[in-house]
Amino acid sequence: MSTTVPVSFIQLYDAEVKAAYQREGSFLRNAVRQRMQVGAERIYFPKLGKGHATSKARHADVVPMNLEHTRVFADMSDYYAPEYIDDLDQAKVNWSLRADYANASAWALGRQTDDLILTAANATSNVLSAATLDAGGGGVLTQAVISGVSQAMTENDVPLDRRRWAIITPETLAELQAIEGVTSSDFANEKILVSGDRPAFWMGFNWMVHTGISDIDPDAKGFFWHQPSMGHGVCRDITTSVDWVPEKVAWLVNSWMSMGSTIIDEDGVFKLTD
Repeated sequence: MSTTVPVSFIQLYDAEVKAAYQREGSFLRNAVRQRMQVGAERIYFPKLGKGHATSKARHADVVPMNLEHTRVFADMSDYYAPEYIDDLDQAKVNWSLRADYANASAWALGRQTDDLILTAANATSNVLSAATLDAGGGGVLTQAVISGVSQAMTENDVPLDRRRWAIITPETLAELQAIEGVTSSDFANEKILVSGDRPAFWMGFNWMVHTGISDIDPDAKGFFWHQPSMGHGVCRDITTSVDWVPEKVAWLVNSWMSMGSTIIDEDGVFKLTD
């Protein structure tokens, strides 16, 4: 027993990690296109070009559109979130360290997931300035700025559907909520309160605040993208193990996954700065 792990302990930890990762971990995973459980070190996202209709004379041959087939890829990187539970430490506390460590492990992988997605989005060449979109706004987020971003996306033929996302910093959220149309019931059916993974929809965007943007680019006020334009690939989803380490007199609890992210279609990804 000293060198083995009870099966129930492994199952409990594994279930807790997955629940915590889905609930408190990544906020952005559902905001992008996903390819799951692809057993490869590089995941490809196929792209299909635009077609153009043509006319023809009676009895003449039709002209094929010759749709362009391209693809982009995301290389997989491996990430681990291990920690030890000292056997005597567990004996001295009246709560389950397993549950706390499960949360910490899952949340670490969730933050890493979002960092990958935001890093990929930050590579876009579509950079818009709030000061340019609204000369009188002083570089803050205003309704004119939002309209300018929406217009830029629409001019790129990005669909006007509910898959447009606005991922903003806490500072930008404060600017957003200073807009009368956001907080007044005269202009919106519900107040725009962006909380964690529960986005609020307003002016054609799903709004979500994210504290990790400044770590990726301190000059970014936020990222605006159409969901199919951003990709997140997972070669191996969360795997967990609990192992007794005699040399440590402790349990090693560990979770790991292999994943990567990329821009699929740059026309649908924009970065907003001051």
